[in-house]
Amino acid sequence: MAIDVCMPRLSDTMEEGKVLKWLKQVGDQVEIGDIITEVETDKADMEMEALDEGMLIEILVPEGGTVVVGGVMARLGTADEIVSAGSPAREPATGDGAAETPLPEPAVSPPAPTPVPKVRELRDIRTQREDPGRPLASPLVRRMAEELSLDLSQVPGSGLGGRIVKRDLDAYTAAQAPLSVAPETRTEPGPEANPSGPIPGGREPFSRMRATIAKRMAESMREVPHFYLTAEINMSEAVRLRTALKASNRVSEDVTYTHLLMKAVAVALSRHPRLNARFGGDGREYQEQVNIGLAVSLDDGLIVPVLHHCDSLSLLDIAGQAAALVERARTGKPRPEDLSGGTFTISNLGMLPIDHFTAIINQPQGAILALGTIKERPVVRDGQVTIASTMLLTLSCDHRIIDGMTGGQFLQELKSLLENPVGLMV
Repeated sequence: MAIDVCMPRLSDTMEEGKVLKWLKQVGDQVEIGDIITEVETDKADMEMEALDEGMLIEILVPEGGTVVVGGVMARLGTADEIVSAGSPAREPATGDGAAETPLPEPAVSPPAPTPVPKVRELRDIRTQREDPGRPLASPLVRRMAEELSLDLSQVPGSGLGGRIVKRDLDAYTAAQAPLSVAPETRTEPGPEANPSGPIPGGREPFSRMRATIAKRMAESMREVPHFYLTAEINMSEAVRLRTALKASNRVSEDVTYTHLLMKAVAVALSRHPRLNARFGGDGREYQEQVNIGLAVSLDDGLIVPVLHHCDSLSLLDIAGQAAALVERARTGKPRPEDLSGGTFTISNLGMLPIDHFTAIINQPQGAILALGTIKERPVVRDGQVTIASTMLLTLSCDHRIIDGMTGGQFLQELKSLLENPVGLMV
């Protein structure tokens, strides 16, 4: 029986995907974990892995075609089920002279009858055979490792259960290759920085990403009753802490102010769960995890990769994982889980001379935090005017589920954590 290959939901906001390139053709054998096609989503171009095995017997969506989430893109089966291009699928004959009855033409973009699970939730670990000590990897990765004479037990896997997929092998081989030049050291622009040159006059059609941003931002401002709270944070101790961490030869990660903010926000959200919630029609839906999205600027818009389980990560863990997360987003190689599951977003323009701004809520989340630059300003302390490094941050809240007092208490907690940041190291 043929197995449908359906368009997975590769991000929270994805409604449809465009097939850029088929990497498998009709008649090719497909194993679980093989990359079968490249798909353009509203966020990025992504590789799609096979969740089942079999021969590719039919391609229903050609390159350049679009299909809704849950729509059938292709089918897997056996050699005697192969369908020629442009001809309808047929049931195999049951005996001599048996009539061949054509099946109905498949719809390229049928509506998904039920919610489609994310691709990482669908994948089971059927590739681990009888040897439990054998590294868990897709057949494609095993073939590549053999060609490169690599020991897969040395390659860290990012798939479910530590499964090694193609991107892990690519990252491992790249890390092993000698560098011809010293890598560039980026101090702190934050995730939002992405300067680009001037665009000549004329009309520029929207890309899929820009069109999605335009649609979602208009929907958010129209549907969500925003209100804004601004607080000034004395970041002098945070500046000293970061300086000390940079000077220490015992700290391997480059801890930036963005990482300090992410850790502080994660702690504050765990203590104020009403900010880690979403509007649920007739109630407030509390999120089980603290997953912080970080707005990252690209040439044609923003992408918001998500760092999961932030409340359970140390500051150094956040620094290492967030840096890798942002790099994958900027290089156009995000993982499906990178673009889904966010419960709160941080938007940082602190690398630019921006004192203060407000951000639009990233639905269905209930709040977003906008960060300005850290700047030396005069402050009054114990009746005396002194100079301190301060930062203005603004919380945008969904007034349907968050009130002013609730948002204010969250900012009060955040202010306490950042002005006494040594607790963030625990």
